[in-house]
Amino acid sequence: MVIAAVFIITISFGLLIIRQFGSFEKRALKAKKRQEEYIKEYLALKAEEEKKKAEEEKRLAELAGSAESDEQNEA
Repeated sequence: MVIAAVFIITISFGLLIIRQFGSFEKRALKAKKRQEEYIKEYLALKAEEEKKKAEEEKRLAELAGSAESDEQNEA
């Protein structure tokens, strides 16, 4: 009788552990998907920021170049 009770309790704990691993796996998968989305968003924002910075540098270089040509024309 005691052996049967221990066997049933062991099986019950085994099933409980299996259920917990399943729910943990689902939460981990959701977290991984969120992390991938955040990384994609971060990289897109970073690329956009670098593009704006490059455009600003180009615009400043053009302004500096036109200022130099104006000085040469005045001389």
